[in-house]
Amino acid sequence: MDLTLSWDLFVIVFFGVVISYSFIIGLEESVKVIVFTYVAMVAAQGAGSLLAQASQYSQPLLTSFGLGIDATVLDASKLVLFIAMIVLLAIRGGFAMESDIGNNAISTVVTGVLGFATGGLLLTALLTFITGMPLVDAHMSAPASLAMLMQQSELLKNMVVYRDAWLSAPALLLIVVGLIAKD
Repeated sequence: MDLTLSWDLFVIVFFGVVISYSFIIGLEESVKVIVFTYVAMVAAQGAGSLLAQASQYSQPLLTSFGLGIDATVLDASKLVLFIAMIVLLAIRGGFAMESDIGNNAISTVVTGVLGFATGGLLLTALLTFITGMPLVDAHMSAPASLAMLMQQSELLKNMVVYRDAWLSAPALLLIVVGLIAKD
């Protein structure tokens, strides 16, 4: 079997790992991962913006010491903050969740669907932080740093083109799950 490494393969494996992890941790923990991802995305974006503002004000001082903070450092710091916040929220978040879906078959399907949505949300967040895109901007096109990847991978191209759908789908699914859950 000839297996060629590509970005499409990366996307497929990423989704597979996240969906498998969702089945391992179960429905309740999958919901928590989605909530933690949203919280971490907003917090990392906000912290990165604060760091950018602080670096602008202190740029003359940093330059005098031969230091500088460019966009790459800011994007990397947002990514590290995002990952660290998800881990810290998962370990020490103090968030409890109970579901009462009922039927094991329905619970399994919902867990798989939430896992798929989580994979899309996480990958979209990673692409957002790696490329320096803002979380929400209706008039923004894909940055030049993604142009080559989008040419190489139809899946990544669709992730970027439909980024708003990937960002909103998990929240909408949580609402649907809440509506179908037993009271």
